[in-house]
Amino acid sequence: MSSTVGEFFGGSTRKIRDEVWGEVPVDKAVRTLLETAAMSRLKGMNSLGFALYAFPAAKHTRFDHAVGVYYLTRLTLKRIIDSGAYLEDREVRASLAAALLHDIGRYPYAPAVEGIRLPGMLPRDEVARRLIEETEVADVLLTGWDLKPHNVFRLVARGSVQDSAHGAPDDGSDGVAPLRNLTPTEHLARDLLSGSLDVDMLDRLVRDSQGAKVPYGLVDVEALVSSLRVVGQDNRAVLAVDESGVGYLQSLVFARYLMHYNVYGHHALRVPAVMFLRAIQDAIQDEKITPEDLARQDDAGALVLVSKFVDPESSSAALVKRLADRRPYKRALEFDERHPSYASLIKLRDDASWRRRVEEAWSRYLTRYRKGVAGPFDILIDLPERRRFDVGLKLIRHSPGLRLGERNPVSWQGVSGFSEEDMARYHAPLHRVRIVTANDDLATSVRRHVDELFTIAEEVG
Repeated sequence: MSSTVGEFFGGSTRKIRDEVWGEVPVDKAVRTLLETAAMSRLKGMNSLGFALYAFPAAKHTRFDHAVGVYYLTRLTLKRIIDSGAYLEDREVRASLAAALLHDIGRYPYAPAVEGIRLPGMLPRDEVARRLIEETEVADVLLTGWDLKPHNVFRLVARGSVQDSAHGAPDDGSDGVAPLRNLTPTEHLARDLLSGSLDVDMLDRLVRDSQGAKVPYGLVDVEALVSSLRVVGQDNRAVLAVDESGVGYLQSLVFARYLMHYNVYGHHALRVPAVMFLRAIQDAIQDEKITPEDLARQDDAGALVLVSKFVDPESSSAALVKRLADRRPYKRALEFDERHPSYASLIKLRDDASWRRRVEEAWSRYLTRYRKGVAGPFDILIDLPERRRFDVGLKLIRHSPGLRLGERNPVSWQGVSGFSEEDMARYHAPLHRVRIVTANDDLATSVRRHVDELFTIAEEVG
């Protein structure tokens, strides 16, 4: 290893004390990047959004998470190099920089705001690109890391990726042009950060579980990393887990399910999120704030921004005030994709204006026919993110563990016995729709007239 890589892997005497991983060594280049304004903004952004409504002890920030992802990326890269794989010094530095910057494009209260999808709304990847390539971050990467900013952005971007060898775009486009001609090493780095290994998710599970003081995110991440191997497949180097680490992978699969069901999907987080979504949506569509202004804020700044510029009698002002007073809406209905009317609502996910038209139509209907009293923003629809729960990491079976016709590395389905259909049924409860209302009486009215409301949702265009 070069001296620079050696510094990243233990040469620095300066450390950050992390509540989850302990002492995290950082050198001057890392410290300089952490001190940029773009990274400092993350200190004011709670990793769990409106966590105080349900988990008041969960005060950790996206900045804390960035340090954790850096630590796990560093640990994984060292494991890869120690196993005999060759990585260029520049490739290691780019991966570590991307780990620190992976959340830099997030909006305040991201689970709410990033689901709006309004015309003119900057995608998360575009916010990240501007911060990485057009601010002091770019200068730090060029002078302190000897890296081209765009090459770091290519590792951070979560949008569709065009595989130059196979021509198959990945799912999850964020509305930006596909990244083309990724090198094998870039594929491996993205696999590590947000792909099959996904250290972003690994740190989040453990950190959010510990911060929220719940027992669901119990994953021995360091043991999982120690069982990693790099294998060749389809002319690419891919990460796999030695069969001795299958138990750690199994714990990850179930921890992810439990955290999504009990924490990330908890109504006390989701209800304030959908209220904030509607407040931001109305403020932007009323041209009181701009997406660019919002993207520069942390959590507190976003609330101040709305309160300062919207009309005092507007829906945005009323919703933000209720959030500030900790008076969330009430749950009227909750159901998942097994419900017969799920399809009539989930299609609203990609069109915020359409969703608002349905919400307002429901309010008018109940009020007009004296079946309830509802203002235009008194009924809101909370829709789940478009999320897949695939297990991307494959496993290396030890012979004679291989079944007839099976070749290493084998998929999670081959080891677990779960088919794709089984996994889809298993994860169905995570894709929950909620209808929430401004008060208990209105919640009762919604439940009483739900069939009529679902018919209206089908008719509103």
